[in-house]
Amino acid sequence: MKAGYLDVSNGCAGDMLVGSLIDAGLNLNDLKKELEKLPLKNYKIEVKKVERDTNFGHKIEGTKFIVKEIEKWDDKTEYKKIIKIIEKSSFANKIKKKIIKVFDILAEAESIIHKEKKEKLHFHQIGQIDAIIEIISFIVGIELLGIKKIFSSSVGISNPAPVTCEILKGIPVIFKNTDFEITTPTGAAITKAITTFFPFSFNFYIEKVGYGAGMREYPLPNMVKFFIGKVQEAEGIYIIETNIDDMSPVLFSNLIDKLLKAGALDVSIFQGIGKKNRPVFKIEIICPEYKFKEIGKILFKESTTIGFRYRKESRIILEREIKEIETELGKVRVKISYLNGEKVNISPEYEDCKKISEEKNIPLKKIYQIIYKSLATS
Repeated sequence: MKAGYLDVSNGCAGDMLVGSLIDAGLNLNDLKKELEKLPLKNYKIEVKKVERDTNFGHKIEGTKFIVKEIEKWDDKTEYKKIIKIIEKSSFANKIKKKIIKVFDILAEAESIIHKEKKEKLHFHQIGQIDAIIEIISFIVGIELLGIKKIFSSSVGISNPAPVTCEILKGIPVIFKNTDFEITTPTGAAITKAITTFFPFSFNFYIEKVGYGAGMREYPLPNMVKFFIGKVQEAEGIYIIETNIDDMSPVLFSNLIDKLLKAGALDVSIFQGIGKKNRPVFKIEIICPEYKFKEIGKILFKESTTIGFRYRKESRIILEREIKEIETELGKVRVKISYLNGEKVNISPEYEDCKKISEEKNIPLKKIYQIIYKSLATS
């Protein structure tokens, strides 16, 4: 899987993040062409190479991303106005959603700090044309580079604004001793919206490195590093188990639904004989590390268990995508799995097959046979 890794341990801002992408190989002309899909024309983009000192007596070259205002932009911009601009653009829906997610994170933090409803918010610095273009450029840039997933270091902070503190709640940070802000609300929101901070382990095979420079010299070097490479991820997960011998089986369906909606990766129930020769149900739940506490609460509230066992494990997952294909039975979604870019598994989506089976009155197993035959000849 093609992935990215952001080193933001020295802090980050929108211009630094975009600069790191360009330095790592993002084509500036391609980015400008994509930005033409926005109903905004009162700006121009420049990039320049700059050098920053390091702690080792030498300099590092990086890229500075600059957005210049051509016509006067609002001193304060309504949150609703920005969302309308994004919705009116001709970006793909998935890109629009990611961009709006960043602004939603900013708006929710501003709403808490200023005690004002999100829908009535006016952004000040965040609503300036440069911040808007930086956010959109980063999201678009990731898509142009073909990166499927982004990981991140802990975020470096020093003298953070209250909004930045609100955004970074629940995210690992590193405290730095400088006299000024090193992570801006824009940088924090972009990083929070699109990266994975939670514990993980994997082999990352570096292909390119980009350096995005900030305005200041400090902290040394004042740069964001962006790594592009390939990764086969080994996710950190928890296995939760408990044996239940005093719960009505009719309640299990609701329990499973609640666990899956809360973010459990899988829930299994096994029947057996337990202590005192009673019939027993063993519940096994697989969940991400960051969902462990929430899943545990649901298990206690929705079942009769008074305790559970858990252990931390790792799992390796294949890269997956859902595609819609044309078959003699009509359009069907299939799940395709890849190992280092090579297609290794393909499986029709059950719900699509079931729907066709019911509509055409054909046995479900026959539906699968027909679709697999179509896949073999396509």
